[in-house]
Amino acid sequence: MRVDMGEYLPKEAVSRRITGDTQFMFQFYKPCFQFYKPGDLVNRYMTRDNLKQSLIVALHECPLLLGRFKIHDDLSLSLEYDPNNTNTPTLEFQATDLTYSELETRGFAYSLARQYKMDLPIPDGTISRDFDQPMLMVKVTYFTGGGVALFAMTNHVAFDGNAMFSFIAHWARCNQQMLVQQRQQQSIELPPDLKVYDTSLISNTNNEPAEGPVEISVDATKTPTEIITSITRMVARSNICANVFSIKTSSLSKLKQQVADSGILDQGEWVSSNNVLASFIAQRIAQANMEGQVYEVGSWKIFQALDMRRPLNLPLHGLGSPIILAECHASYSEITTPNDFPLLAKRIRQSIDRYTGEYLQSSMDWMNASYRKLAENGVREPWRHFWFTAMNTNTRSVGISCMTKIPIYDADFGAGCPQMARSFNPRPNYIIVFPGPPTSANSYDSLHLYVTLERPAMEALKSDPLWSSLCSLISEF
Repeated sequence: MRVDMGEYLPKEAVSRRITGDTQFMFQFYKPCFQFYKPGDLVNRYMTRDNLKQSLIVALHECPLLLGRFKIHDDLSLSLEYDPNNTNTPTLEFQATDLTYSELETRGFAYSLARQYKMDLPIPDGTISRDFDQPMLMVKVTYFTGGGVALFAMTNHVAFDGNAMFSFIAHWARCNQQMLVQQRQQQSIELPPDLKVYDTSLISNTNNEPAEGPVEISVDATKTPTEIITSITRMVARSNICANVFSIKTSSLSKLKQQVADSGILDQGEWVSSNNVLASFIAQRIAQANMEGQVYEVGSWKIFQALDMRRPLNLPLHGLGSPIILAECHASYSEITTPNDFPLLAKRIRQSIDRYTGEYLQSSMDWMNASYRKLAENGVREPWRHFWFTAMNTNTRSVGISCMTKIPIYDADFGAGCPQMARSFNPRPNYIIVFPGPPTSANSYDSLHLYVTLERPAMEALKSDPLWSSLCSLISEF
């Protein structure tokens, strides 16, 4: 069963301009499953009709998901609310012969859910005049014997990961409230993370810095396909392994204490848990790649996704956070010497200090100026000619995105929060960190590490005693 939401569009809504805040560089869809264990409340609250009606309410309060990308005459971009949009959010339902316990026994493996067609085909998210895709796609699967799988994905340019899960949690609250009010479609207050700015976060200034940031490149001499080919290591799909590992927050605390006890920190100096985790992951992943002979031995680039709002003194809410991939260069010794783990954590922390508001504003000014020049020179799709240098998989680099505060387990439709969540990370050597399932309200005791590597590197990682002492394999793709 597929429900087209177009007939429920509001009459009017706001639109959002997209400028050089880096969001247009994230042209992909981020998929995720949320699994709800069987129970009477699931059967009562998460029915097809209830979910459909409450999604209508939620979408009326969050109309950008009903929008489409618009390419203006000057080739600037905006996300426009369009009541005539034929690619509005979709909601699909199905039943499966698979039982919830069978999926649970397999560690909630994404591949098993995909085998039973609980997901949807993932578009590449590319902004184009020739086609567009819904900003939101949802599929709900009912297991034999009870239980629900909710699959959702949004276009990252419109909604980043935090906004997507905030919207699903908002939808869930609408579902609860609607049932309390005996199915009357009354809206509830939109959470701050989903409120829309009238203008882009990064103002479009006329400044033209002479040099761009080392983290971002642009090339108008190549086609977008040629750019992707030049920065992508060619690997057979069968040689890629994607696994989910779990690390206890108590183990992370011990790693952080190890840094504090090492004496490497100066008076008043500190490192965050994310810095410590990035140091540990970078050492083990880089070492596994070299031991598996995937990459030659040498120094490595470590990069982290950095939300630019705080250093730019912007409100810490709103759709589509501007991101830069903060870089730290580590020597071969720092990567391969376990005793250098505290030093590497310190250097990762120090590398982030260079991303001041002044540096980031200059970077965005350069992007806007470069974008205008491409458009003026007749480049057909300027937004497809920028890329983050750290994402070049031909080089020795490892990335860590610590999304430990993302509300992935907040969506309670009236039957309790999801028991487990699973996402998909297709990019090798880019590790995504999500919180594990909560053990109590607003509390979790583990983190889930989504690790994708070439097969020889994954085998080396699983055989790594330091990795295995802290991280346990909980699911294979």
